[in-house]
Amino acid sequence: MRTLIFIAAGFALAACTAPGGGTMTTASLAAADAATSLAVGESVSEELSTQSPVVEGADPVVSLALRHADGRRLSFQQGNHTNDDLFVQQPGGALAQIMGLPGEESPELYHSVSGEGNEGAFFCGPAGPAAIGRYQAADGTILIVGLRQPIQVETRPDGQPEAVPYSPDQVCARLRFRRG
Repeated sequence: MRTLIFIAAGFALAACTAPGGGTMTTASLAAADAATSLAVGESVSEELSTQSPVVEGADPVVSLALRHADGRRLSFQQGNHTNDDLFVQQPGGALAQIMGLPGEESPELYHSVSGEGNEGAFFCGPAGPAAIGRYQAADGTILIVGLRQPIQVETRPDGQPEAVPYSPDQVCARLRFRRG
């Protein structure tokens, strides 16, 4: 019986990660301000891939890679699978507040993918950020904010989720880009 449970769990895990088709786009992001240029250089390459879910009703796997001109690469996966990740990405939510976005904007949260060559990070120190927030404005400007640690969510006594206050010291980069 136990073996059967492990086999079923293995199939379920494989279904979540097996390729089900998808798309990939690559864009060149040009530094939009002096601080970004100083931090990462004049441009980085952004590789965004979406892998269709194998199981109907499941969320797609969205991967984001930022590649420096010298070949260093940081890999991330979108936080679109857990209730806490979805909660912090709400319009005007915790991630938008950390990123300093006005109004009811809703940025995307990406978690660092360990073991993907992030050892030579080109922002947020030698290990790179633990997570990033990404937002594309209506004018095409892309804002990326590096986070030293993930955003924590607690459950209040009334059962509602609440983001734990995030220290400004935990923001390790504020980068502005234009597609270019």
